[in-house]
Order: sequence, then C-alpha cells, then structure tokens
Amino acid sequence: MNHTENDLRELLTRRAGEPEGGPARLDTVIRRGRRIRRTRRALTAGAAALAVTAVALSGVQLPPGGAPVAQQPVDSARVEPPGPEIPEKFEVHLGAERFDMPLIHSERFETMGARSVTFVPTSTSTGYKVLCDDPRAWVITTQPLKGGELGGSAGRCGTSFGGHHDERSAPEGWLERPQKLDVWIFPSDAPVRKVAEEVTGCPPVGKGTDCDESAQLRALRDPKVRERLQAEVGDRSGRWAVAIYDRPAASATPTR
Repeated sequence: MNHTENDLRELLTRRAGEPEGGPARLDTVIRRGRRIRRTRRALTAGAAALAVTAVALSGVQLPPGGAPVAQQPVDSARVEPPGPEIPEKFEVHLGAERFDMPLIHSERFETMGARSVTFVPTSTSTGYKVLCDDPRAWVITTQPLKGGELGGSAGRCGTSFGGHHDERSAPEGWLERPQKLDVWIFPSDAPVRKVAEEVTGCPPVGKGTDCDESAQLRALRDPKVRERLQAEVGDRSGRWAVAIYDRPAASATPTR
C-alpha cells in the first residue's frame, strides 16, 4: 500500500469518528489526497535542489544523471621525497693530508638531459659531486682546464665526482668570475653502444677487443655522440643533483 492510500484511509477513519457531521464526501477526500501528494512532491524537490546547490558551491562535480559524490579528503601525509641525498662535506685526500670541504652550492633536477650549473668559487680548491636516484645513470661533465681548454669526465652516477685542490691545477682566473660546470645525464638503459658505434665506430680502449663500457665512456666525451644520444632518448624523468664544495677563502692553501 502506498503513502497516498494510507493518507486517505486515515482521513476517512478520522472523519467517520467525528461526533458532528456525517460521512466524508468522496470529492473532498480526493481533493485533500491530491493536495497532500503535491505537498510531498514539492518538499522532495526542494530538498534535492538544496543538496545540488550545496554541492555546486563546494566545487564538487556531479556525475551525469547521478547523485552527489562526497569529496575525498586530501592525504596531506603523502609527501614526495626530495631526491638523492646531498652530503654536506667533500673529503679530500692529498697524500698524507686530509681535509673536508663544505658544501657551497647545489641544484636539483627532475629530468635527465643537459644542464649547466653556475657557482662562485671561494678558493682554488673546488670539488663537485653528481648524485642520482639511479646510481647507474650515465654522467658526463665538462669544465675549463688549466690552459683554458675544456676537459671533462664520463662515468656512472654513483662514482661521479671531480675537481682540483690547489692553485697549480686551478684554471687561470678561477677566482675572478663565476664558474660553470656542464653536466649530461642519460638513463642507465640508454643505447650508448649503438650510438657510439654509429658515430665514432667505438674503437676498443687499451687491450679491449670490442665496444665495452670503457670504450663507451670514452665515446660519450665526444659532443657528436652526446648530441645523437640526446636526440634518441630525450629528456626522461629522473631526479638528480649537482653539489659544489670549496674551502673557505681564509684556508684556501692547504698546509703541507
């Protein structure tokens, strides 16, 4: 039995029990039943409209033809880690002498590829480290040498570091201007051998007999190899960082 029939039955029973007045007229009962039904529909529609308005004001999208969906709370505890850890010191061993250089500059990156890092040295004893989330990533660095020409190194990210530690090895005018370190990072699965063989032939190094890793690392020092490899792999996602270390100006010259 639906709600309208219940309402009619209750009304008939109530009218039948009244001491004054006769049986309820059928047309009166029907009109009252219709009025009750219209009132119920109006109240239901009004409640639905209020719900939709509240959802719209809160910025929640309603699915087509569906009821409002509760907005999920934001999980504020999910914080992305910053990337590879950057050591605060660079340990230097010069024969019997050992000393630490503090961190003076660092930069982080979210994609692999070619980047330049500019810094202001504080002494002629400057070092750097390249650190990656993937320690097997390929790393190539270039920087000016003593005579002003460009030099550099190639290796894996887990062992990539370098620098100079006295005025005899520092480039001319090292402390007179900001300096730049150019870095290329390629993913560990980059087709280094394929590109090296296509560009340079990848001749073996020393007593090697084929394009092994040593030959590939030497090939990566060639700008043409890096350019072709960069075109093939593009800028892939991968977090890495460059850290520059130096001695304070007051202790620039080590005591021997």
